[in-house]
Amino acid sequence: MNNHGWSTDALCATVSGFGFRGRCFTLVLALVLFCIALTFPVLCCLRQDGSISVSWMLVFTPLWILDAVYYGYALFSLIFSDVKLFSFCKLLLLLLTQALIVIKLNGVVDWSLLAVLTPYFMYEGLNVLETLAGTVQRYQIPLTDNIEAGALQTESTDTEGWLLAKAVVHKTGFILLPILEASLTEMKVDGRLLGTSWWQIMTPVWILVAYRFCCLVAHYRNSTSTDELTDAVITGGVNFLLAAPFVLLAERLDGKTVSSFVIVMPWMILMAASFLFLFCAMSLAGSERLVQSGVQPTICLAQSNNSYGTIATS
Repeated sequence: MNNHGWSTDALCATVSGFGFRGRCFTLVLALVLFCIALTFPVLCCLRQDGSISVSWMLVFTPLWILDAVYYGYALFSLIFSDVKLFSFCKLLLLLLTQALIVIKLNGVVDWSLLAVLTPYFMYEGLNVLETLAGTVQRYQIPLTDNIEAGALQTESTDTEGWLLAKAVVHKTGFILLPILEASLTEMKVDGRLLGTSWWQIMTPVWILVAYRFCCLVAHYRNSTSTDELTDAVITGGVNFLLAAPFVLLAERLDGKTVSSFVIVMPWMILMAASFLFLFCAMSLAGSERLVQSGVQPTICLAQSNNSYGTIATS
């Protein structure tokens, strides 16, 4: 199976080289992170449904732990690798957004949602500028090479420019849709779109879901691989689980009685399936090398049988 650039065969080949201790450490680390990530939506549901009355700062504790791991890794990469300071500063804008959301939920400040989401809008704006700058740079490099070679191929250059233009529209669209959704949500919460239903507010989400579905159908129809049906079913199931909470959330926000746990249940199922997939990959891939000593079990059994046979003969 191959999906979005990765395949299960490549994953199994990578996992097979981890060794016994590497697999155990990876499984334990994944289990700990999975439990922490699963705790966050559970606490949010309990707090939202009124089952607990703790501060939102405590509710976000699992997210702070995950942030500490992620930003610690990002800082390590910034110091010891070629990661740019610009990328790290963009990540800090997301962390600031989380902090402002918690402060507003706790009632510490009476800011509008627009002010709270300002760091997020800055983050997405920087992503748009970075995408545009990267596209221009990629387009100028082959054009400069052709000019220096004295053989400017207008047709090939125009074709490459068209492909790059399509790529930048695709990437920019995926960035602008979340910005539009956040803007509509902000206007709805702040009272500027009171007569608009949440189904209309979530129009950018429905556009993204429809686009993903169309891409899945087009990819399946144009593919000649024997495993594409399995890939399409799995990818379709994942997309369904990703989109279902937004449908349930729109129903609840429009006045329907829907439990918070029911809303996030598809995402929790997806998280559990991801961990199960990782567990199976770590446990089954290259199982013949799973013994810590590196000696094959069949070899050990054969040596033991030979030893017993020698003793019996003597």
